[in-house]
Amino acid sequence: MKKADVTIGSTYIVKVSGKLTKVRITRPSPYGGWDGLNLATHREVRIRSAARLRYPARQDG
Repeated sequence: MKKADVTIGSTYIVKVSGKLTKVRITRPSPYGGWDGLNLATHREVRIRSAARLRYPARQDG
């Protein structure tokens, strides 16, 4: 994905620790990138670049 395509509050499939998981983007990080919430573990994650984002997650599932 590209940085301009990322929307705060949306859910994306993201590569976290080598696995693809659903992450909700919560806010922009003051250090660059975004802060998000891993929906599987409910832990905060930092997404440094849009390259980790694969595609938007489906809303019905």
